[in-house]
Amino acid sequence: MKKILMILALLSVFSVALFAENSSSASAPARTEGKWTDISYVNVPVLKILEGKDGYVIIPKKWAHGTPEAPRKLKFRAVKTSLGSYMTVVKDAGEFKRVILSIPMNKNNSIWGVVDSRKNLEGADKDTLEDLEF
Repeated sequence: MKKILMILALLSVFSVALFAENSSSASAPARTEGKWTDISYVNVPVLKILEGKDGYVIIPKKWAHGTPEAPRKLKFRAVKTSLGSYMTVVKDAGEFKRVILSIPMNKNNSIWGVVDSRKNLEGADKDTLEDLEF
């Protein structure tokens, strides 16, 4: 009796393994080059963020606001400590697409600083970061 149960258990395990392997390979989508993308990104550590009236020393504040015709170019991600802060510049086919700032959102954090509000920030009217060297 024990031998029959053991043989049935082994047969069921092998049959389940056989069917599981066949079904997973049949449902996997085919990889074609036509579905690949040209999106690339560069991560840059952030040591200090200087905020001004019109922007953050490199990035205009208006990029954080978007419309359906012109999506926003600046997104924020919250991190817990300033040691994990970085800026991601995303490009699509070599053309600037978006900046993602992963920073502590609490402005009391030591990573945040302030620029003189009486001075205009140079480049606050920019639309891309194409000329930025990494």
